[in-house]
Amino acid sequence: MPQNRKLNIKLGEAAERPGQVESGGGIDMGILPSLMGYMLRQAQLFVYQDFFQTLAAEQIRPPQFSICEVVSHNPGIRPSDVAAAIGVKRANLVPLVAALEERGFLSRASASTDRRAQSLHLTAEGESRLAHWRSLILPHEERLAERLGVGGKGELVALLHSLVRG
Repeated sequence: MPQNRKLNIKLGEAAERPGQVESGGGIDMGILPSLMGYMLRQAQLFVYQDFFQTLAAEQIRPPQFSICEVVSHNPGIRPSDVAAAIGVKRANLVPLVAALEERGFLSRASASTDRRAQSLHLTAEGESRLAHWRSLILPHEERLAERLGVGGKGELVALLHSLVRG
């Protein structure tokens, strides 16, 4: 049976960051800290918060960055293929693409093989912004990797690939 871990939460106050619980209270979290899903969610919250802080001035969210990254490497890709590639529902992709298009980072056109289908392309401004975002994300990744120690990032990514891909 996994050990119970008591985490200190100061009730009535927001945690300093998602996934972090602060002093006082001594709330018993039961088996939660030993559950992969729970800890993956806590890790995601931590990573996203650092991502948001890193790119706050850019007003870009992780799914929007992912869309631009995929479109950059696959010019003319269909929105449904982008949605499948990054793991979002097509309905959720539509407003993300619209926002990127409105900001001048992405353009939609009729697909060459099927005029009913759309294809996505980064604009010159989108390519420029994506290059800038990548330059900001690298230090973000380095900060995260430092927390894992030497070889930790590679090990974590390999484990996550095993979990996701089977």
